Amino acid sequence: MTLITAEMLDNLQESLVLRRATAAQLRQRAETEYSWASDADAYELAPGLARSYVLSVAADDFLSAGDGERALAVAREAADAAEPGSWDGVVSVVRAHLGLGAVDAAKAAADEARHAAASDPAVAEMMGDAFELADELGLAERWYTIGLRGLDVVESRFWRERLLRDRHRVRRDQGKPLDGFDEEFEALSTP
Repeated sequence: MTLITAEMLDNLQESLVLRRATAAQLRQRAETEYSWASDADAYELAPGLARSYVLSVAADDFLSAGDGERALAVAREAADAAEPGSWDGVVSVVRAHLGLGAVDAAKAAADEARHAAASDPAVAEMMGDAFELADELGLAERWYTIGLRGLDVVESRFWRERLLRDRHRVRRDQGKPLDGFDEEFEALSTP
């Protein structure tokens, strides 16, 4: 049995990031990742490397390879395998739905994480990013705003600045006028 470490997963990811990857190469990488997460007779995941995370990475690679249906199936496996408080699988489900052009299904899946996004800025940013990359800017703005509203201004300065930046960007791309959050971002950005 082979022990799969986070470093091995990172190396596999970087092997194609550093050069242009074809759909076939991305699909092969996704199959490898899927095997690592699913073939318990051949592979064991190192402590700290969650099965749901490896499945999410595989789902994203299937999506990048153009296999949206397989991406969605693997993303659903990731969501089912996730520990409480882990949202990687749900984010991958959202991305897969968006990749298939199923915006309503993506919104419904994302709503499962709405409460978490209000208390975990990383979840809000991942959801916002997923919608922004799919050119669903209004939905991206919504998720960045959910994250901002749940933050403690003093204790979460790093996340506040990131979410303000992201929200400002998508509002600007939509041609919306400045609001209070936008003005706060611009004040922080001005030397």
